Amino acid sequence: MTENPNEKSAVTKGTMAAGFSVASVWFGTHVGAGFATGNQVLQYYVDYGWTAVLFPILSMGILAYVIYVIMKFARLRGLDNYADTFRELWSPYPWLSITFEIFYIIIILAAVAAAISGAAGLMDDFLSIETGGSSASLVSTLIVAAILIVLCLFGVKLIIAASTVLSVGILITAGILIVVGITQRPDAVAEAFSRPLVDTGKGFWNGVIIYCGFQCVSIPPMIAAAVTLNQKGVKKAGILGGIMNGGMLALSGLMLLGWYPDIQAAEATTYPNLFVCEQVGWDWLVLVYSVLLFCAFISTCVTLIYTMILRVDKKFFVRANIHEKIRFAVIGVVMIAICMGISFAGLTAIIKYAYGYDGYLALVAIVIPVIVIGNKKNRKYVKEHPECLQKYGNS
Repeated sequence: MTENPNEKSAVTKGTMAAGFSVASVWFGTHVGAGFATGNQVLQYYVDYGWTAVLFPILSMGILAYVIYVIMKFARLRGLDNYADTFRELWSPYPWLSITFEIFYIIIILAAVAAAISGAAGLMDDFLSIETGGSSASLVSTLIVAAILIVLCLFGVKLIIAASTVLSVGILITAGILIVVGITQRPDAVAEAFSRPLVDTGKGFWNGVIIYCGFQCVSIPPMIAAAVTLNQKGVKKAGILGGIMNGGMLALSGLMLLGWYPDIQAAEATTYPNLFVCEQVGWDWLVLVYSVLLFCAFISTCVTLIYTMILRVDKKFFVRANIHEKIRFAVIGVVMIAICMGISFAGLTAIIKYAYGYDGYLALVAIVIPVIVIGNKKNRKYVKEHPECLQKYGNS
């Protein structure tokens, strides 16, 4: 059994509080550009009708099971990172773990590009710039890129410290918006259930299967966060995470169903949540939501770009005779330039195509292998190494 160096200081737990703490990591990862704007919920659920309150629960239920199996796989073996975990999953063909790396790089680039597009779009509104297209203006995109370069070089610690506060702020504000949005339009919400469904088969595939696939981006932080959990804790984290994420998606879908005709009529599908904020008539809610959303976009970009800077530097340039700040600056500028280029596709297109096609890759590279191979190897490992249950079992 691989010995995790963190285990000596870790106390394995199976309490509800410990499970909730780890489930919150999944929740925080999920609340990105697509979810916070409502664009993701609209495209993958609300566009197909009232199944928007059902399919999210099914999708997050499947993902909860996938995350449970892979966390259990990692905990039984004392692994604390996704790279070692997927190499072990694919053993005796560890090179196949490159499929997860490809998925992860694509989803990170897409997430940063979506966040840049979202932040630049809000900047356009602030500067009263009319774009007349689906993507943000070049001026606002360059301003956002400049902010990111400065923060990646000098403000990473500040952003990391503030990210939790921003996430909580977004969740509280989104929660208020959902409640107000539903209570202000109970008849419209009820009427949405009488409207005919649109292409239910495609809605099921996109909303349940593909959405589950690209949300596998939550697996790496969940494996790392689960280092203090025993098997009871792993199960509780999976269940609570499924309830939290599925429930929030379903409630968001329910709220947007009531406003869907207005959102379409106003052509506000890029930022539907912000549109609802404005229609509710609470100026403070519009201001707070806009500021928090912009800060959350910037925070997402900085943390993900900095993660990629560290990965690239460690892989290719750590032995180069160049000062660390210069290496980081060059890598950061290149990364931001790539993501900025992708961002001109527009937030809607990025969520539809980049997230969507990466979901197909995740289906064959992560979801199916984890359920089939992961379960088989877990049963075999427990049978061959009964001592692992003494350390990571239900005690």
